[in-house]
Amino acid sequence: MLPTPNAPVPGTTVVVGVDTHTDTHHAAVLDLNGRLEGDAAFPATPAGYQALVDWAGSYGIIDRIGVELTSSYGAGLTRALTGAGIHVLQVNTTDKATRARRGKDDRSDAIAAAQKVLAGMATAIPKDTTGVIESIRMLTLVRNSAVKSRTQALNQIKDLLVTAPTPLREQLRRFSLPTIAKHAAALQPDTGRYADPAHAAEHALKRHRVAALNDEITAADQELRALTTATAPTLLARPGLGVHTTAQFLITAAENIDRITSDAAFARLCGAAPVPVSSGQTHRMRLHRGGDRQANRALHMIIIGRMKNDPDTRAYITRRLTEGLSKRDTIRALKRYVARQVFNDLKTDLTKN
Repeated sequence: MLPTPNAPVPGTTVVVGVDTHTDTHHAAVLDLNGRLEGDAAFPATPAGYQALVDWAGSYGIIDRIGVELTSSYGAGLTRALTGAGIHVLQVNTTDKATRARRGKDDRSDAIAAAQKVLAGMATAIPKDTTGVIESIRMLTLVRNSAVKSRTQALNQIKDLLVTAPTPLREQLRRFSLPTIAKHAAALQPDTGRYADPAHAAEHALKRHRVAALNDEITAADQELRALTTATAPTLLARPGLGVHTTAQFLITAAENIDRITSDAAFARLCGAAPVPVSSGQTHRMRLHRGGDRQANRALHMIIIGRMKNDPDTRAYITRRLTEGLSKRDTIRALKRYVARQVFNDLKTDLTKN
């Protein structure tokens, strides 16, 4: 049963924190002095979202709502609140050390979320998940899953072949794994003789899903190419940028790229922001180890590609090595440069769109 809204208090301003789950969301309302006005649970449905807004609004004017897990359990609520014109902030879940010390439940998590909003600890604007980049994210997720499954299927073929009867093993072992998969698909085991390991091995090898997964990956690649070309043509045209690296940067930045205030903030989001690690007579920097690790990997792959194929990158590396910089630190500097380049291109593409 949904809580009944109270009579609105004229002139009162409140903040709200929401602890999100699959089926229910727990909300807590604080006034601007940090006093708890009320808390309640709501179903994670469109009707529940509206009831939450009505209930919170009964305590006064809603200034901000802090929502945990805005890209997963709280995605639907975030879209509903943003669509209603409410200022939504992304709240990090309570760290493990604090949970171990204080314990946790839905009510305390919701109150903690509201307190973080009130204290200014929650400032991040959630990603916009209502446009084409959300489509790119979902297609990328499906493609990555298919690639992982194909790798597992190929490894399983390799493992089966190691212990397969000698004639079958000798017939296939000289080929690469993808070629073995093609040959395995053409095997004709005797369906009435599965008790014989030779026929069982042929049957097991034949039943792999590599061909179907290849088709799934190819289809996803075509769909992603069309979407990324239309969404980020400037970025995609850069040397070393492909469909999948471009898709990853779009996913990291999101549709509302204005939520990222500078190229330095984007670099930190990608794990490419320099951090001092000097000590004594050593003066050097490293990249911080936070941020989106998939975006960081995309930056690294771009650098590796440009080191092989881009004359300007090779000339820069040669110069910095001559100046005494290590190769690792040179790559770190290049990551920061590429992050700036990617951010500016994303601003161009997404602002234009």
